[in-house]
Amino acid sequence: MAVGAGILRVPKEAKKGEIVKVQMVITHPMEPGTRKDPQTGQIIPAYHLTKLEVLFNDKTVSVVDMGGGVSANPFIGLTLKVDESGIVKIAYEDNKGGKWEKTAEIRVV
Repeated sequence: MAVGAGILRVPKEAKKGEIVKVQMVITHPMEPGTRKDPQTGQIIPAYHLTKLEVLFNDKTVSVVDMGGGVSANPFIGLTLKVDESGIVKIAYEDNKGGKWEKTAEIRVV
């Protein structure tokens, strides 16, 4: 998968007021900027996610500030109470200007 590719998993349906799991994996090398290349001895430049925002129906429900200490291809999970059908969106960016988004729909029955 390419850098910035993401997987966002939410249940397709939920009951009104139910607390659901929102799970995501973001493909990113997450270089902290402190490691050396074993062949050249040169410091590998920092390249990591800096911010993750989770929205439900365009309302921010969580903001995560990230840095070089987060593992490569981070898996992140959180819970969300849903009172209405809607779209979960994750928007994330890195320290080199990359910006990505993923969306998934939850239908309240």
